[in-house]
Amino acid sequence: MQRRVVYPTPSESLPLQLETIGMNPDQELIQRPEGYPCFHWLQTIEGEGELRTLETSFKLGERSGVLLPPRVIHEYAARSPVWKTYYVTFTGTMATQLVSELIGVIPDKIQWDLHHDELSRQLESMLSLAEVGSDASGWKGSAELYRLLTLLKTNGRRNHLPSLTRRLERIQRLLDWLEREYANPDLGLPAMAAQLDIGQRQLNERFRQLFGQTAYAYLIQLRLRKAKEWLPSRPDWTVRRIGEAVGFRDASHFVATFRQKEGMTPEQYRRLHGPSPAVRDET
Repeated sequence: MQRRVVYPTPSESLPLQLETIGMNPDQELIQRPEGYPCFHWLQTIEGEGELRTLETSFKLGERSGVLLPPRVIHEYAARSPVWKTYYVTFTGTMATQLVSELIGVIPDKIQWDLHHDELSRQLESMLSLAEVGSDASGWKGSAELYRLLTLLKTNGRRNHLPSLTRRLERIQRLLDWLEREYANPDLGLPAMAAQLDIGQRQLNERFRQLFGQTAYAYLIQLRLRKAKEWLPSRPDWTVRRIGEAVGFRDASHFVATFRQKEGMTPEQYRRLHGPSPAVRDET
């Protein structure tokens, strides 16, 4: 049985605003010569379909979908005896910005692996919430829609590249190791690359793709994060001692790096985030 819910128009503008959500057990031919006025996510549950725009076409098998921007001319139809689909249409004051930042250039086909099928579970959860009718303000749907977009970002894969989640899984052993070994001042790229049995150049490529920085820059960031945890919570430790404890060889390098990245010295950060002298005296 076809399921379809039209969301109520909220009294206030939402950053992400659901318009419709539904499930079609036997998707019919849809032709839209003027496009659709909202963003439109179409996903295959079972079977196969094809979505065509003026620029390209996408074959949509199981665990794949296409996100269309508003007003893009398109049509879609089944390519198998049964084509079962989920769909979501949405707008919102931040919809264009969030789609651009999380998904990138659209329309494009997004696929995901069987063991990363949280997307289908998220759609079913959103549809069930809509059917209950307990979201008159639209804010629950807005939050769930944001989660859907983040799942497309993390679990989806495009252009035959592994998903963000899969790429993170490949280096998780190294990230866990760095959490234990960051305080070693001799730690460098060779030891980091050896943890994954890859070359240093390949290691940096993976970190740039995932974090937008080199592996060594990630290590420095980790050390500074640990220092920021300890500066307010260990007032009896000197700045030098904390710098050495997180892996810096000398205090001057620690202070200079901290000031460059955080815009203040370690001692200024401690005063900003630590307890006041009066509180320290009482304890």
